[in-house]
Amino acid sequence: MKKIISIVFVAAALFGCMVGPKYTRPSMPAPSAYHEANSYIVPGDSIANLKWFDLFKDPTLKSLLDTTLKRNFNLKIAVARIDQATETYGIAKAQLLPSLGYSAGATESFGNNGSGNTFSLGAGLSWEIDLWGKIRHAKRAALDDLLASQEGKKVVQSALVASMAGAYFQLRDYDNRLKISMETRTSREAAYEIQKDRFDQGYISEWDVLQAKQLVADAEASIAAYQRARSLVEHFMCTLMAVPPTSVSRGLENAAQPLPPAMPGGLPSTLLEQRPDVKQAEYSYMREVERIGIAQAQRFPTLNLSGAIGFGSNSISSLVTSDAFAGSVSQGLLGPIFEFGKNKRRVTAQQKAAEIAALQYQSTYITAIQEVEDALVSIETLTNELAARNRQLESASKVVILSQARYDNGVTSYLELLDAQRTLFETQLLVSTVQQQQLNAYVDLYRALGGGW
Repeated sequence: MKKIISIVFVAAALFGCMVGPKYTRPSMPAPSAYHEANSYIVPGDSIANLKWFDLFKDPTLKSLLDTTLKRNFNLKIAVARIDQATETYGIAKAQLLPSLGYSAGATESFGNNGSGNTFSLGAGLSWEIDLWGKIRHAKRAALDDLLASQEGKKVVQSALVASMAGAYFQLRDYDNRLKISMETRTSREAAYEIQKDRFDQGYISEWDVLQAKQLVADAEASIAAYQRARSLVEHFMCTLMAVPPTSVSRGLENAAQPLPPAMPGGLPSTLLEQRPDVKQAEYSYMREVERIGIAQAQRFPTLNLSGAIGFGSNSISSLVTSDAFAGSVSQGLLGPIFEFGKNKRRVTAQQKAAEIAALQYQSTYITAIQEVEDALVSIETLTNELAARNRQLESASKVVILSQARYDNGVTSYLELLDAQRTLFETQLLVSTVQQQQLNAYVDLYRALGGGW
């Protein structure tokens, strides 16, 4: 009879029904094309096949990126989380299998009725029958968590490469701005000395001298500001590489950086499969859906099968004998009757957790589309802006030469020359800034498309 009951329980484990919803991907808006589509993305091969080391051509930048990916602590934490999730998944899988244990004991009893010794040695088996799918849901949830952590590592890699590349271009921008400021200070100091001599000889008023001196101070303030900004960026880059603050190597200037080719962008819907943060959000949602099944299964009875075999004797010498052998098999049923709505509320709370995860998934996808659109329009407009700024720089340089000649010949006031010099300085800085922004826009586009980091 016991054998028959055990067979029934095993069959229940193998063929029991699973409660809980099945996962379906939420409805996602799927535009047929990007609104800001332009020549900087092309249809074709997956962006994942274009690696970051093919995107950048500066050997120094590649070296910094390689160091970052090897040493960064956040990335190491992400790898550790994958290892942790792997072990958790292994535990969840093992819950489907019986647990086998052993026991050994020795008891000495004494009292008015006499004394004696009892020795025991045995093994026991315990198996929770997954009749409602609670353990299987837990296993799937653990797998989804593992897959989410794997995508999380890619998210960290993507952020690190983008952050380091962006910081590098920012550093080279500050280097260039500092160079411009120092050259401007040198030219302004020379102009100040000339104005001072003219004032000493009585040719000009003190106003001209003070204005020249003011321009020197302005350049010196810019030098200090860019030195500070440059150091802060270097400190940030060192932190990304997990090294103490130090000077960072330089390679190509931003103006000399080769621009990446057009990138294979695909359709907006491909972001669901290409973007690691979007995939991570989906796995997180899938995990929460599985946990609804766990919560629902907890409202039903739990079936357990257990068995034990062993030996018991009053003497160690006769412990492992046929006369001392004993065994048992038992089945147990345990279920809730009335818990003041706790089980129902547990299911409802988990359903809300899944609803939140679904909304986060949808929000991540919409944000991904926005980031692609932002990067596309940024590249196009920054390219046009840079061309215009270069034309402005060419004109500003000529205006300074003409204004200097007009002032030297007494045709115009010193104010005109000052305005021309200020405009030239500001335009030089603007050109440097736009060059840096253009390079960062390419990095942003590659990251937004879910490039293979």
